[in-house]
Amino acid sequence: MVERKFGLGVLICIFNRDFSKILLLKRNEEKRKKNNADWGNVGGKVELGEKLMDACLREAKEEIGIELNPNRLKLIEVKETPYLTEIHHAIHFVYATVLDEKEKIIINEESDEYKWFDLNKIPEKTLDSKEVLIKFSQIAKKDFVTNESKG
Repeated sequence: MVERKFGLGVLICIFNRDFSKILLLKRNEEKRKKNNADWGNVGGKVELGEKLMDACLREAKEEIGIELNPNRLKLIEVKETPYLTEIHHAIHFVYATVLDEKEKIIINEESDEYKWFDLNKIPEKTLDSKEVLIKFSQIAKKDFVTNESKG
């Protein structure tokens, strides 16, 4: 019997200022085959001893070359996937943030390209479905607007 593995991960949904677009990464060929999806959010595994926020900051720096402001990252959902793969049980902490579309993005070797997608024109083969990404945008927009009006 194959030993199953349990892991924690972070996903960062990066939206433009009016929450009409989301930044997605087209993963490299190896990752596209492994995940049976072309596009996904910034994110990855939480390393042992690493805090969730630190994992978000590290993954953003590694994958898109951006130092995110931790005060502008908001936890919007916890997503459990008992069978991420045949042997992987994963829990992903989904964060959201806002980034200017003109911000310079430098992708690493994990991705082939990046693109800002209109939420109504999300490509077919994404790690999270179009419906889930739209739901994330609605939660994030509500959360950001509520917090901005308080501040």
